[in-house]
Amino acid sequence: MASHGDVTIPSLPFLICNKRPHISVTTLSNIYKHLLFRLESENTLVLSVSEFYPAASPSGCGHDPTTPCHLLIMASPLSSKSLYAPFFGESSQRDAYKDVIIILSGFFAIYTLGLVVYRLLLSPLARFPGPKLAAATSWYETYYDVVKKGRFLFEVERMHEKYGPIVRINPHELSIRDPEYYDKLYVSGSVRPTENYVAFANGLDLEGSHLLTTGHDLHRRRRKPLEPFFSRLGVTRLEPMVAEVCEKLVVKRFENFKGTGKIVRLDHAFLAFAGDVVGRICMDNPRNLVDDPEFAPDYFNLFHTVIKSLPLFMAFPWLIRLVQLIPEHLLMKLDPRSQEFNKFRLMSERHIDEAKQEKAASGSKDTSMMGGPVTIFRHLVNSDLPPSELTRERLSKESQVLLGAGTVSTARTLDFISYYIMANPEIRRRLTQELKHDMEGYPERKPTWAQLEKLPYLQALIKEGLRLSYGVMHRLPRVSPHQPLQFKEWVIPAGVPVSMSAYLQHTNPEIYPRPLEFIPERWLENVTPEMTKNYVPFAKGSRNCLGIKQVSPFHRW
Repeated sequence: MASHGDVTIPSLPFLICNKRPHISVTTLSNIYKHLLFRLESENTLVLSVSEFYPAASPSGCGHDPTTPCHLLIMASPLSSKSLYAPFFGESSQRDAYKDVIIILSGFFAIYTLGLVVYRLLLSPLARFPGPKLAAATSWYETYYDVVKKGRFLFEVERMHEKYGPIVRINPHELSIRDPEYYDKLYVSGSVRPTENYVAFANGLDLEGSHLLTTGHDLHRRRRKPLEPFFSRLGVTRLEPMVAEVCEKLVVKRFENFKGTGKIVRLDHAFLAFAGDVVGRICMDNPRNLVDDPEFAPDYFNLFHTVIKSLPLFMAFPWLIRLVQLIPEHLLMKLDPRSQEFNKFRLMSERHIDEAKQEKAASGSKDTSMMGGPVTIFRHLVNSDLPPSELTRERLSKESQVLLGAGTVSTARTLDFISYYIMANPEIRRRLTQELKHDMEGYPERKPTWAQLEKLPYLQALIKEGLRLSYGVMHRLPRVSPHQPLQFKEWVIPAGVPVSMSAYLQHTNPEIYPRPLEFIPERWLENVTPEMTKNYVPFAKGSRNCLGIKQVSPFHRW
């Protein structure tokens, strides 16, 4: 026992080796007195320090036997060994770090093992078929999407071939491949509420847009002001504008390339065309991409880069947050391609700000009083949405979705159809023959959309192009938040995300014979109800594509 003032301290021996001979025992003693034994109370515990020589120590240290190199320190049992760590020498510090690493590794191993056991044996999805590795960890999906560059969709197809029509494709999600079930999963709001799978939208940095809104009611509220622009009547009002942009592309640009030997990137040209059309729908004074000598390759590269990076950001959503923390000037030096996205974002925000300023100046919600055409941005700013839904940040995300999704999907389908027209002489001959009458005198005499709709081979060509370009090729998970779903003998618990995909619907050989071949004639003869029912390039239900009535007229032009 050691005593200090009125306090009796139960003591405990510690044997400390002084491996620094230039530090005296007295100095070490003072260090311990003044630094290590000061407790939370104001009492400083002064403990006795005894010298030992190597010969008297329990184990020699190789020092000069006349030089004291050990201290026997009497300490309270309440003292923590970690307090002495800085005086134990480098090897002791390393041991302490190793102990911490071992402990943390042990906790991580126990947590991981418990999580895997839960997912494989105790989870509500444990009874559904599928590969055990995919059920145990999301790294399975990450490998196929990030390392194998977006090939998880084809791995899901392989899973269905092996395990059947319903498969657990990751720890949290089910996939169904059954032509009869699509209309039961993707339903209207009157049938049941349908929510987006929140984890599926992570990493897209478009939270707040109607497309990625999770809740059913909030999604419906955000989508409602947009629907008039994409109705049949709304699309009909766009006919003169679309005809003008199309004439500029075909007559003023393509005709000028004749006889020059210049190679024209049609993917750039079609994205510029779609970008100009969608841009004019959304805002005043878009970029006029078709006028660019090279059809604005920077705009094409912007969307191409974003699409290629989606699997990475969706697998690691925290990466997008990390990128946002990097100052813009530094980010542009690290990745010059980010400059184009920054321009795109600033363009969206500028047009939102202009629409808000016009509203404030006019003092009216009537968009006809604001001057200029009625654009989506003007309409949104003057809609009946509450102020919380009209913030600059949310409307900017909405505008990015409208500009991006409308541009890329339209351009991609035009690319696809154009390739098959040029690669197949019979398709080109038959289409030219059908268009000959209605296109005679173009551009002085332009056909109307109503006329083009009556051309059966043109309609079949567009439909087959949409079938094989799929609209959105990726799976579209949906959540029934309150009501369990029934698929054959399987009961799917409420809240579980379930997905299907246009790719699997459109490549079903039982519905579309020779499904990977481009055959417009399949839509002219022997069209079965199953073909029509499973034709889903725009999805179905309360979250289907807004542009379902807009896309086909663009393709006709």
